[in-house]
Amino acid sequence: MLNKFAKMNNKKFGDKTYIGWNFTKFLINRDGEVVARFEPTIDMNIVKEAVEALL
Repeated sequence: MLNKFAKMNNKKFGDKTYIGWNFTKFLINRDGEVVARFEPTIDMNIVKEAVEALL
């Protein structure tokens, strides 16, 4: 199941297709599409702003 998802989204994330750490966050829109990816080191205010923009 995940292989199909990964193949669909690999182009979108380029060289960041590999999840090196289990705290990587993905933002999913209401249609179930991945619209953003956040590495564990990102400032959570940036994540908050991205989530609020989708609401």
